Amino acid sequence: TWDWAIFRDEDLWTSHGKDVAAAGSFLPGSYNRKPHNITEKINTQYKTWEFQLYTFGIAPILLYGILPMKYWSHYCQLVHGFQIVCQYSLTHEQLEDAHTLLCVWQRNFELFYYQLCHDRIHFVRPAVHQVIHLVPEAFQKGPPICYAQWTMERMISNLGQQICQPSKPYANLAREGVRRSQVNTLLSIMPELNSPPKALPHGSIDLGDGYVLLRRRSKYPVSPDDVLTQLL
Repeated sequence: TWDWAIFRDEDLWTSHGKDVAAAGSFLPGSYNRKPHNITEKINTQYKTWEFQLYTFGIAPILLYGILPMKYWSHYCQLVHGFQIVCQYSLTHEQLEDAHTLLCVWQRNFELFYYQLCHDRIHFVRPAVHQVIHLVPEAFQKGPPICYAQWTMERMISNLGQQICQPSKPYANLAREGVRRSQVNTLLSIMPELNSPPKALPHGSIDLGDGYVLLRRRSKYPVSPDDVLTQLL
């Protein structure tokens, strides 16, 4: 049976896309790009970050009460497992919990969707099997977030922004990478050198537990008009 294929209903699919787009208004600016209407953009302009945010952040909420509970609970096992392994710091107990969640999810995926039928084996993409290797690899290499593709791409972009000389860009990029590694190594050996800021930004509120609520501010500088200048 295909009782999980809820979006065969075009009205429900259209409504879901509008809900995804509306949810972007409630995301903080640090999320970089809010998701577009997935109904309209899924095959054209949907970015990797939008798929990631939708899959692991928005969809578990919007699908509650729409997707049958059996499939929704199964989906949440995948989301929770990924949320654990994508942390920068992991304990042994957290890795065990994540491995259990992902292994159970992978097995139930085969039972729920392709139901061990040969004519549905194309449902099992390589990524479905890959998830059960995340935790064993984390024991060997560390948290996956440290060597994931988007982390490396962001690192290359960040290093590129520090290059001021247009000549020999690749040599300069390699040198910046070496310098960053040297600084990180030094800070890991002597963490006292990495002193935190003496004070929080003006207008911010310390929420505790390492979180700070920053004041609202314009993204770009603006010149006030004559009336606003007089008021100031």
